[in-house]
Amino acid sequence: MTAIAPEMLTPSTSAFDSIPALTAADRCDATTTTIREGSGTANPRVACGAQAYVTALLPSGNTLLFCAHHGHNLEATLVQQGAVIRDDSAVLQQNTKPGASA
Repeated sequence: MTAIAPEMLTPSTSAFDSIPALTAADRCDATTTTIREGSGTANPRVACGAQAYVTALLPSGNTLLFCAHHGHNLEATLVQQGAVIRDDSAVLQQNTKPGASA
């Protein structure tokens, strides 16, 4: 999680100007519970770790990063809590067009 300057505490789309663009090194902040193979019991929460494509700017000025899956699943809840969302996941569709080279 990253904090931004106090003057950016009121979320707006222009607040994203102060947040660096996401890179391949940015990872999803969501955690998940997995089931231990063969036992049926839950492992402790583990970080998702997928590449981040969604940035949530919280009213506190902090940011959370999410993969497309978690970002889309949590978007309505985050917005209801006052977050502003920047969704850069469209790049995934651009990179998966038929005939696109890998």
